Amino acid sequence: MQNHDEYQNTARIYDFLFSRPLKRIHETIRTCLNHNKAKNVIDLCCGTGKQLRVLADQDMMLTGVDMSQAMLNEARKKSPSLIHYLETDARNTKLPAAQYDGVIISFALHEKNAAQHESIFKEACRLVHPQGHILIADYCIPPEEMPSQLLSTVGFQSIERLAGINHYHCYKDWMGSDAVEGFLARNNPGKLSLVSEYYMGCIKLLSVSGIPQQPIPEEVL
Repeated sequence: MQNHDEYQNTARIYDFLFSRPLKRIHETIRTCLNHNKAKNVIDLCCGTGKQLRVLADQDMMLTGVDMSQAMLNEARKKSPSLIHYLETDARNTKLPAAQYDGVIISFALHEKNAAQHESIFKEACRLVHPQGHILIADYCIPPEEMPSQLLSTVGFQSIERLAGINHYHCYKDWMGSDAVEGFLARNNPGKLSLVSEYYMGCIKLLSVSGIPQQPIPEEVL
């Protein structure tokens, strides 16, 4: 039985809706990857591939992973051939371990349930090179100032509600579990650094590095 593609009705307008609001984040990720001299980069839950297209002139090997056929159709249509896209589960890509200097997870964790986003991050930790970085952009705990609270509880919550009931429930659980800060406090085995904040401190871009190299399973020795 084929999985339902929740983006089949929105993939064609996704970039129109979100490219401009996410432009600064895309550019900061590019700057961060260049600063870290990343050459082999993978974007987990890459959607329409906008972030990878921002990196397309940076002399990098670029791979995008997503389960949405509709999103990947848009990505392939808009991207140069040097970007390689895989329609597969970001929780278990079956790609070689420790091969990527940069792993991107941008606005993907909050829309999944706890088991799913923990598995995606675990896969990112498996894929990243020991000297590489995982870059995570997502909703964070908003500052206590009223404008930030309103943006988070009214603005972003309304956007997430429009994305569908399952998406919205995952978002609510994410925020109720202390958002990206809480997630990384519970799951991060490496060094955490704040790269930048956006939208009055309601969104953070964070870098995770120093992931311990995972042991090779006995069956492949």
